[in-house]
Amino acid sequence: MRIQEDVIHNIPLLIVEEEERGEKPTLFFYHGVTSAKEHNLHIAYTIAKKGFRVVLPDALYHGVRQPGEGSKDPYLHFWTVVQQSIEEFPHLVEAIHERFQTDENQLFIGGTSMGAITSYGILQQYDWVKHACLFMGAPQYEEFAKLMFEIATKRGMNITEEQKEATLEQVRMYDLSRDVQVLEDRQLYIWHGMEDQTVPYQFAHDFIAQLKASSIVQDKQVTFYPEKGADHKITRSAMLDAANWFEKQVESQNRVTM
Repeated sequence: MRIQEDVIHNIPLLIVEEEERGEKPTLFFYHGVTSAKEHNLHIAYTIAKKGFRVVLPDALYHGVRQPGEGSKDPYLHFWTVVQQSIEEFPHLVEAIHERFQTDENQLFIGGTSMGAITSYGILQQYDWVKHACLFMGAPQYEEFAKLMFEIATKRGMNITEEQKEATLEQVRMYDLSRDVQVLEDRQLYIWHGMEDQTVPYQFAHDFIAQLKASSIVQDKQVTFYPEKGADHKITRSAMLDAANWFEKQVESQNRVTM
């Protein structure tokens, strides 16, 4: 297995792949809040074993991009971090396409927690992204932001109504749940622990119900794995199941293009 450190457009990242290079499907995988790119190496390894090139970026204010101690709280700047990753994404894709042999039809995104939330926003913004793997995220940006306000208030943080409205205005344009019609002809893998209290399982449950009620999104487009007894941590079962999903997506794409 080959792990390469790199920097693209001032974004530190890791590129994980089997030793042999050449044309491969590419996965951009985003980490969670307070985490960093290297914390998802076990996931990257598992997916790379399926023949993928996995790109792990550091999000703003995380990992190598973390400024001086105490200067930026990633929770306070959560939505700015998410928005920055969404806006950076097409530039990363372009650079990876230029550096490596890639198949533009086999582009995948994914992430854990904040990384999955980021991936939902990428799906909303860029219709050329056709495959996404989402671990314990929430596409309902506005509703999740309101939950974050409640939690912050209980912890004694003072957030004004003006600050709340400014945040909600910031996130609405990326809220995938406002229009799931954009998911037509796109493939999703969604995993969520049913005991998750950090990003409550209800967000995934409600989103799946919304997709089922849609006339555009078909059952065959969505693989949903709600795992009993699991909380806000990806299980080995989920990781292996997702890896098989990745492999099947590539096989399906190859059959279409033959």
